[in-house]
Amino acid sequence: MSERVKDFMRWARVCWVRVTCGDTRPFAALRGGVGGGAVPVLVERVAGRDLRRGGGDSLNRGYDGCGVERRSGRGVGLTLVEMLMALAITALIGAAIASMLSAVTYGTNSSKDIRSLVVKNKTLSSRITAAVRGSGQLLDAADGYVVLWTKDLNDSGVPDLLELQRIELDSVTNELTSYTPVSGTADVVYALTDDFDAVTAALIGSGDLEGALWATGVTRWDVAVDDADPLEAGLMSFQLTLDAGSLSDVSVCAVSLRD
Repeated sequence: MSERVKDFMRWARVCWVRVTCGDTRPFAALRGGVGGGAVPVLVERVAGRDLRRGGGDSLNRGYDGCGVERRSGRGVGLTLVEMLMALAITALIGAAIASMLSAVTYGTNSSKDIRSLVVKNKTLSSRITAAVRGSGQLLDAADGYVVLWTKDLNDSGVPDLLELQRIELDSVTNELTSYTPVSGTADVVYALTDDFDAVTAALIGSGDLEGALWATGVTRWDVAVDDADPLEAGLMSFQLTLDAGSLSDVSVCAVSLRD
């Protein structure tokens, strides 16, 4: 049997196997006709590919029962290096997301804290302003305290113990406290020329004035009046500083005094 006939038979076997599986590509070689030399060319390509893949019988090595090329399962999936790289990238992305969420949370909490601090400072400033404006006379004032003559209840023309109020900042505890007479305390009459800073301090020590806490976290209270003599002052201004952790808020107020 000639080599040309053997090649034709081998090619025919390939065609039969592939056509059985629905692959009609081998018939594309018949366009040039068997006598035109197209069959040996196709056989060469099919046999050559089979021999390169596995050697030996081109129809049995490297192909399954339908002439489809078999591949090793080693090429499917991820290698250890690829898996480690994927895990590393996932960890970096997770860290970036966590950092972003942490920054957003911190910013939200900080904004909430500063708003609360501003509201607290404005409320406290309004309370001090109302107390000063509503009093009958400013008796003494300096950084950290003011002494007010709330009103002349008995129309005596001079301040009495029951008519006094002292607002004071404790620089140790950072607490702002308002001191007023204890109910049932015996009344005492004072002259306008008395040192009301010393008088009210002594009354606090003796328990005749009791304190009501107005605010905590007050780190500074600067007070100024427009006259060297507080009794003659017509305007009192103050600067109030409140702290909360690393946050701080400062308010500046001015209040006119009664004539």
